[in-house]
Amino acid sequence: MRKVIISLIILVLLIPLVSFSFADTVQIIIMRGASDKQVSRTYSPPSTNALVGETIEFSNADQVAHSVTSGTPTNPDGKFDSGTIGLGQSFSYTIKAADIGAINFYDKTYPWMTGTINVQPTQSGYKIINGVGADAGDGKTTFNVQYASPKDIVSSVINPKDKSVTFTLVGQVNSSSVLVLNLPTGLVGPPFLGVWLDNLQTKNFTVESQIGINVVKVPITSLTEQVSVVGSSVVPEFGPIAEMILVISIIATIIVARFRLGHKLA
Repeated sequence: MRKVIISLIILVLLIPLVSFSFADTVQIIIMRGASDKQVSRTYSPPSTNALVGETIEFSNADQVAHSVTSGTPTNPDGKFDSGTIGLGQSFSYTIKAADIGAINFYDKTYPWMTGTINVQPTQSGYKIINGVGADAGDGKTTFNVQYASPKDIVSSVINPKDKSVTFTLVGQVNSSSVLVLNLPTGLVGPPFLGVWLDNLQTKNFTVESQIGINVVKVPITSLTEQVSVVGSSVVPEFGPIAEMILVISIIATIIVARFRLGHKLA
């Protein structure tokens, strides 16, 4: 039984070490052993890029508590201060327009731990709708979608059955225009099966594939209120953490079953 317990403990301890990747969330891992001044790599990555509107998530995979504060040990700038981040816990900060440039950060307890976030503006003329996908799956896998339109997108709805995402637009415009959607591949995957404007299918749209996103351009009128894009997949029903917990649960069940079977045969 002792071996079973040890195996389960190891599986649980592995959870914080897995690099979960959330769409439009830039993850920075506080590495195991980072509190040791002799360790050369304390953050993974030590320097990264981010766009305005994206969220930075600091996850603690070390065996002691940490913190992250913006600025430098001699000059904190007050943008964020996480407080204590325990083992397996995380702290998030959403990038603002005022953050454009370099954000330095460090650990108050271990000031040799430093890193940098290079913040870039969103594309000129683009807006962002945050949290797309929160109504699907486990609600934790969300996306920040950049778009260009004279109208504003005020909400989004995921339909897993139809593999679609529907955006609701508001705003007074006097002429027709083009809606440009930068759709992350994890939100709705190609090939795209169609686009609907206010429940009427249109073939008048284009798709351009780029790294990590698909740029969908569709003409809209002054009366257009909803735009739906149907792909081959949408936000997964189960997020990465849920999937990992499911896998660990299955492994744990197998270990316990084998242990019990071994005792019966003995």
